[in-house]
Amino acid sequence: MHPFHVHCLAINCRRRKACMSKIVSMKHFIWLAVVLIGLAGYAWWSTSQIDSNGKIHVDLYEGASGTWNPHLQVFPFERSPSTTLTLRWQAPEETYNHFVVSISKTDGTLLRKESGEHDRVSLDPDGLDPQTEYVFALQACLDPRCESWLIAQNEYRGTTTQE
Repeated sequence: MHPFHVHCLAINCRRRKACMSKIVSMKHFIWLAVVLIGLAGYAWWSTSQIDSNGKIHVDLYEGASGTWNPHLQVFPFERSPSTTLTLRWQAPEETYNHFVVSISKTDGTLLRKESGEHDRVSLDPDGLDPQTEYVFALQACLDPRCESWLIAQNEYRGTTTQE
């Protein structure tokens, strides 16, 4: 028995109840502190450690499960129209479901997202403005609903040609 319990038993009944309630309160406090420390540790552990500094698509980087280097290349489209670019990349080593490409202007305005089936490793986004620079973020979705994904280590830029 803890010495404090012995002390509480030795004092009169009224003071003993107050003393015992302090013990119960202290146990609840310690239990609550352990739970809060555990939750804080889990939140830190489960938070993505991916650097999103300087990125246009910050939410994609902060929500990603990990990164990979897709060696993505952006080329002018080989045929007309000039408002199209060609993107080519390499798939990650990890198992994935499909790809999503986010297309934004350099000011951060998201224009649209385009998805492609599992085996697709290129995209020809069309309907872009001529002589305009765009920023692309590539996701490898780990599930059909893309609730978990890998993100390309970098964002990629490409400029459409003059019409």
